[in-house]
Amino acid sequence: MQSHLPAAHAEESLSLSSLKEMSLEDVLQVEIVSKKAENKNSAAGIVSVVTHDDIKRYGANTLADVLNRVTSIYMLSTYIWSDSTAAMRGDALTHVNNHTLVLINGRPFRDSAYGGLNETMFRDFPIHHIEQIEVIRGSGSVLYGSNAFTGVINVVTKKHQDNALTLRGRYGSFNTGQVESEFAWKNDEAAITGAVRHRASDGWLFSAIDERKQPANFRNNDDDTSASLWGEWKDFNFNLFVVNNQRNHWGSVPIGSGQPIENDRLFFDVGYKHQINQHWSSTWNITFNKFSQNYNLPVQGTLYLTDLYENNVLFEQTHFLNFFEDKLNFVAGGLVEWREGGVTQVSQPNTLNPYTSLKSSIYGEASYSLLDNLKVSVGGQWHRFDNLKAAPQGVIDNGEATEGLVGRTGLVYELTSSLGAKLLYNQAYRSPSAGELGANSSLVQGNRNIQPELIESSDAQIFYHAQDYQISLTAFRSRVSNLIVRVPVADTNPVRLQYSNAGNAEFEGLELESEAKLFEGLSWKGAYTFQTNRDEHNQNNKTQMPNHMAKIGLSYDATTDLQISAFDTYFSAAKIVPTSLEVNPAANSYHSLSVNTNYRLDNLLGFAHTKHITFSFYLDNLLDEKFYYPEFNRKIINTIPASPGRSLFGEIAIEF
Repeated sequence: MQSHLPAAHAEESLSLSSLKEMSLEDVLQVEIVSKKAENKNSAAGIVSVVTHDDIKRYGANTLADVLNRVTSIYMLSTYIWSDSTAAMRGDALTHVNNHTLVLINGRPFRDSAYGGLNETMFRDFPIHHIEQIEVIRGSGSVLYGSNAFTGVINVVTKKHQDNALTLRGRYGSFNTGQVESEFAWKNDEAAITGAVRHRASDGWLFSAIDERKQPANFRNNDDDTSASLWGEWKDFNFNLFVVNNQRNHWGSVPIGSGQPIENDRLFFDVGYKHQINQHWSSTWNITFNKFSQNYNLPVQGTLYLTDLYENNVLFEQTHFLNFFEDKLNFVAGGLVEWREGGVTQVSQPNTLNPYTSLKSSIYGEASYSLLDNLKVSVGGQWHRFDNLKAAPQGVIDNGEATEGLVGRTGLVYELTSSLGAKLLYNQAYRSPSAGELGANSSLVQGNRNIQPELIESSDAQIFYHAQDYQISLTAFRSRVSNLIVRVPVADTNPVRLQYSNAGNAEFEGLELESEAKLFEGLSWKGAYTFQTNRDEHNQNNKTQMPNHMAKIGLSYDATTDLQISAFDTYFSAAKIVPTSLEVNPAANSYHSLSVNTNYRLDNLLGFAHTKHITFSFYLDNLLDEKFYYPEFNRKIINTIPASPGRSLFGEIAIEF
């Protein structure tokens, strides 16, 4: 991706002077919409962008903190996974984040057993290795396949940086310590950038009432190590993300006072790009996602150590063609993905018998500029899912493969150089996970006959951008069908649940997004979202997500060395299932206000200005709010604790 941000050392400047010489559009190049670099305003998608400068200015501990400030995203923790769900536009139906697809430099970060275990990404990705984050609000299945359902998040790492090394040390509340190193090297033919991070914390005190109406108290401590690496040599490139995550969680069900869980994740992608002629280029990728997890799972009241493992390999090729001075563009490609895995328990039958499966798809999209300011896009994808092994005893299986077709179309009209509008229609799908197809535990039964979930969405946006500010207003509406749910199996005791397609949901709402340079040294970011949703019986609040979100950030360069920023994220009250036990405080509305300061010590210490020493002070949840998330999976109790209260963190970053 071609970045328009300043080079490595210049971008570390605490002054807005360099940014004031550019228009805001100069930093709005994205690849997420069509797999090639284009201006955000002319792309046929509803896109938000978080830059490296945004992350540095407003501060954060994790990628989850950063994403919680993005328009229409509601970051959630569940009783089993922490900071694991990025719910977009009110869509959160299970505790598995399978309606949001995460990409690293455009390549899919996926798991096959449950189809949306993103905790290791949201908690452990080294955020200082991020160049920018691109977020599609809406569907993206035509180019990205399953799980690109109501949103796509593309984490773009730093690339082609000047030779540099930065060391960071961070310490704060709950005896939390973190060390991180970022590095970069390049010559005429090769380049490499990366970051390594280790974090350990005693954790905040988790206190709640469980499903048995008993008190649960434990420290959700953690000990995590992760690394991100990008490299390029001639026409080859690679991406690597590896993480080991160990922590305490409530449990596989919200009962008791905490249990350990461990996650190991490896993402590795190798790509080759070839320029065939001036009109035609192609990319070839092999992407490997390896995942293992172990935790305790109760069977008839007894805890058994449970091990999940999976290996997923994807082969993909994509071709890009352009004609008539780039007015006509084609993207076409195909992929094959082989997946294997399973879930085993000590001294117990397999929860998910070993599985293998094969998935393939062919996709294409064409865009044409009818006029200099009017662009039309049309695309589609065909996909097929094959189960390569017979289902275990007790799991329904008719032996048939699943096929499908989705499409999209878009119209982008830039009325003037500053004013424009978008009208988009998208279809998307979410294939059943291996767990939904083949689970065979005493509580849950798979069903190989279930069909993919489907969504049809429409977006209408009007946007205005100028030298120092931009604003957009988006209206969206989507209809989800073939929802995969768990229904009771007749004549089973204890009651056994079976996966099945049942019901649908409708979502609609408005999004207002703005950004501005107000005056010398002062900048603003703001967003507001209203969403409402209903079930197949026209009952409101099919999901329990807040109807209103407001997100406001202010950043001020007080001097050339001192930068002060504040960001307030507001969510209205979440909804509670009427039949759930009201044993914990309600999921009321709350403000999550953070303050971040960056102070460069160069002048104070008499160091050269080519290398910097920066002290950062991050104050999270300044108002010390105690807020709760709805327990939206099992729905037996009303809420779970979400906030540790006010917390403080200090960091020293030294460049070499």
